[in-house]
Amino acid sequence: MKSDNKSLSNEISAAILGKLHGLNAKSAKKLVKAVDDSSKDIVKKFAKLQKDEEKEQEKDAIKATKKLVAKAKKVTKAKEKSAEKAAMNAKIAIVTNDKTSSSAKPVTAPKATIAPKPAPAKKPVAKAKPASKPAPKPSASKVEPSNDSE
Repeated sequence: MKSDNKSLSNEISAAILGKLHGLNAKSAKKLVKAVDDSSKDIVKKFAKLQKDEEKEQEKDAIKATKKLVAKAKKVTKAKEKSAEKAAMNAKIAIVTNDKTSSSAKPVTAPKATIAPKPAPAKKPVAKAKPASKPAPKPSASKVEPSNDSE
């Protein structure tokens, strides 16, 4: 028996024997032996119950982690399935030239908004000189080919 269990057994025995008095030596000896044996049994059962509770708590913790892992796998699988479906829809949209389909648009992350830059201070601008007239082009008559194949 461990020292903790032995000390607990001695405390239980002392508490019980402190309440009992008035017996002769022969009867008291039998009573002390019975109380000591009973207190040892109580301590053994108490230690066993503590171990059982610890094992049960460990099992519960393992079950909880298994549930979390299973849930995470389920969520991951669902995301992969939806990503495959979106990719398939995008490929179908490309093949069918469906540009209005919302599923054909690739999913992108929202753009970060940037605060507008303050306008720079305006500098005085000198007046521009009037533009000179461009030189006249020679008027050669060229025939452009027509695109009737459209």
